[in-house]
Amino acid sequence: MIKDGYINMRVNNEIKKESEGILNELGLSLSTAIDLYLMQIIKERGIPFEIKLLKEEEAAKRLKLAKVVNSLGGVDIKSKYQRIINLYAKGDISYDVAVYAIKEALHNE
Repeated sequence: MIKDGYINMRVNNEIKKESEGILNELGLSLSTAIDLYLMQIIKERGIPFEIKLLKEEEAAKRLKLAKVVNSLGGVDIKSKYQRIINLYAKGDISYDVAVYAIKEALHNE
């Protein structure tokens, strides 16, 4: 897409710096993020979406969940394992309980 239009605006410098840091982590420039935003406004005909990093707590939880899934060694996930993983994902059981339950289920097959 040819970029031939200009937007010149003043923003709070701290907000700009902080948002650029987050965008850098996402692999986006401020200009690209604004292009994405404007395209989505057109597509959705309104304020369109959120692009954000996970909160640290959520990122840690997803990492632990990935470890549980990886502990299955690449086997197909049967419904009994999926139930355990879902319980963990909802926060109903701890990581250790989920790993133990999956290991026990594997040993009892």
